[in-house]
Amino acid sequence: MTEERRERERTSTAEQDKRETSGEEKVLLKQHVKKLQHKLVNQENVFQGFRAKMTLEIREKKKLLRNMEERIEAIESFLGITKKRKTCCVKNGDPLRDAEKSPAGAGEPANLEAAQREKELLLQKMMELERRLDDHERILEELRSRMTDGGREMETTSAGDKGEASAFPGREKELLEQHAKALQQDLEDQEEAFQRFRAQMIEEIREIETAQRQMDERIKILEEILLGYQVAMASALNMTDPICLIENNNELLSVNQEALEILEKISQPVVVVAIVGLYRTGKSYLMNRLAGRNHGFRVGSTVQSETKGIWMWCVPHPSKPDRTLVLLDTEGLGDVEKGDPKNDSWIFALAVLLSSVFVYNSTNTINHQALEQLHYVTELTELIRTKSSSENDGVEDCTEFVSFFPDFIWIVRDFTLDLKLHGHPVTEDEYLENALKLIPGNNPKAQISNLPRECIRNFFPKRKCFVFDRPTDKKNLLASIENVSEDQLDPDFLEQANNFCSYIFTNAKTKTLSDGIPVTGKRLGILVVAYVDAINTGDVPCLENAVTTLAQLENSAAMQKAADHYSEQMAQRLDLPADTYLELLEVHADCECEAIAVFMEHSFKDDTQEFQKMLVEIIKNKKEGFVLQNEEASAKYCQEKLDQLSETLVECISAGMFSVPGGHELYQRAKQRLEWDYCHVLRKGVQADKVLQRFLQAQVATERSILQTDKALTDRQKAIAGTGSAHRGMGRSCRALWLLGEQNLPDTSSFLSFCGTTLPCLTPARGVGRGRGWTAARQSLPINSEMSLDGVDTGTIWGFPASPSSLVSELRRVEISPHVIFVPL
Repeated sequence: MTEERRERERTSTAEQDKRETSGEEKVLLKQHVKKLQHKLVNQENVFQGFRAKMTLEIREKKKLLRNMEERIEAIESFLGITKKRKTCCVKNGDPLRDAEKSPAGAGEPANLEAAQREKELLLQKMMELERRLDDHERILEELRSRMTDGGREMETTSAGDKGEASAFPGREKELLEQHAKALQQDLEDQEEAFQRFRAQMIEEIREIETAQRQMDERIKILEEILLGYQVAMASALNMTDPICLIENNNELLSVNQEALEILEKISQPVVVVAIVGLYRTGKSYLMNRLAGRNHGFRVGSTVQSETKGIWMWCVPHPSKPDRTLVLLDTEGLGDVEKGDPKNDSWIFALAVLLSSVFVYNSTNTINHQALEQLHYVTELTELIRTKSSSENDGVEDCTEFVSFFPDFIWIVRDFTLDLKLHGHPVTEDEYLENALKLIPGNNPKAQISNLPRECIRNFFPKRKCFVFDRPTDKKNLLASIENVSEDQLDPDFLEQANNFCSYIFTNAKTKTLSDGIPVTGKRLGILVVAYVDAINTGDVPCLENAVTTLAQLENSAAMQKAADHYSEQMAQRLDLPADTYLELLEVHADCECEAIAVFMEHSFKDDTQEFQKMLVEIIKNKKEGFVLQNEEASAKYCQEKLDQLSETLVECISAGMFSVPGGHELYQRAKQRLEWDYCHVLRKGVQADKVLQRFLQAQVATERSILQTDKALTDRQKAIAGTGSAHRGMGRSCRALWLLGEQNLPDTSSFLSFCGTTLPCLTPARGVGRGRGWTAARQSLPINSEMSLDGVDTGTIWGFPASPSSLVSELRRVEISPHVIFVPL
């Protein structure tokens, strides 16, 4: 008993140790499983973090590439590169490099087209990269989904394992080990996928960066081409002589159409410098200096005014190649030969309205008399309105004037005084500001004197002054100043003139409308017409009305440009016939967005979205046109395919191959085969079913005819089959009669008749047996119910008994009817 107890204790102790050891192993396995699960979750988090980082970086790269693309498109838009020109690209060499070597303006279309070709290749590469990146993002999403599903599956498996382990404690360790092994494999798979994805992302980003560098280089080349093109374009528009822009005949203003045509060709923003002043004060000479010429604007030497109306000279801007310098020389104010002083006021107002730099030219000094001669500035509130409303609020107008009025430059010619105030030297600008100081006091005289000062200070917050010495003291040279060389001019005058020109070239601003909208040559022409028409109709030139007119014209042109862009892009991108209506709608949506973007780029002041709504309606109508084109293309393509596929079927019908018993079934099989082949034709488009149904409907009559023929032939065949059964019995009788012929019946003119039935009439046939056989005859002879066949040998012929009684029995058995007559041949 003691030994047994000790043995049980040792066994119990061993089992307890084993359980403890097993418990420790299970604890370690559970810890290992938890550690693997934690590591799996951490790795997934790292994966997602890297994915988010890559996504952000890729988006930034895409945004940068889009900006570069927009820059390229902006350059192309300015250069006027069209799709038609893009098809005429240089095919050999590196056209962009060749463009760099070419002189500005030489071979410009080929250079621009080649640059566009290179840009399109880069954009295609960029789009391919974006597509591949999108694919990778989709793969990432699938991986993430699989990882999530895997985690859930592991949780489910773990829960199931626990239940199984509780039911079978001995398997718990094995299940834990399997779970740990599965987790380890998942970790390795995820790590491998992560490394693969990381390598792919890095490679894609490198490719994008390479494409980015290439596009950046191409943009620089395009900008150089643009610069040369701008110079060439400006040179092409360079006028050798000024032209009258606004004619003043008999105090009636009119716009010169030829000048408008010149302005319409200028697509660049313009810097407009207008000069106004008393007649015979040398305005035209200064404008010629700005044009870099001695001759141009007419310079007179008499007391009679030379310039009538407003003359225009468009020249390349010396320091801003993307701008065109427009010089406006006005007829002299205060001409005694004018009948209506109001005419001077309109010339003054037009110069202010049209210019971005307004130059007022006077002589000697800026004093009270000079300010009184500038009384036109005090009339601006009566000559110009900013709003179209009939009510005229002077304060509001003054505020609005500042936003679009030009910079003001006062030139004092033949200035002989020292630039000193109170014994101290002053600058030209300080001299002007001192002259514009208000005179103290509220008396009427002071108010009258202060009015032009207040108007200049309020209307022209940016002011500048230049003083000029006399060009020369020699009167004979002054009489023909345009022919005087620079070495004959006073050095101080020459320096002052150069300073003035340098300031204009450097600081003169671009002509703009409200909201900073730049004025191009074409827009300037529209403004000229609007202002002159208002004056001639007795109205006051209104900036708001002019801008409205300009906006209508510009927005109409922008709307047409956008609509043309939509049509052009749809025609290029839409592969007719589109496989589905949805495919067409997707292309339409992209092209519509682009068209609206084109409209927004070239339009302005469409605050009510009137023109944008019209554009949307135009695009809608154009879309319907493309829908019809797509349907027509689909119907045409499907019909062509059906004609090809049904060619054999039609030939079989024409050849009568279905006009046989069972022909309808053959026809149906052929038609089903045609339908099957047709269904497997790709990109049939939206009319596929309709064209097929129309074809099948056209086959209904043919099929009905085939069915009727088939039925008739089948019925006849059945009838023939029934008759054939009787003929087979008849054949046996005939063979029996053949036996009689072979036995040389002595009397063949009268034959047997039995049981009221007859046999087919036969006649002996030559060349059969021993020379006599039996063939059917169309004769009918009565025969007796009994017959005698004496002398017939017994035996068998062709398997029939040769005895007469056997023949009679055979004839009775086949029951041939009706009367059958046998006659000799």
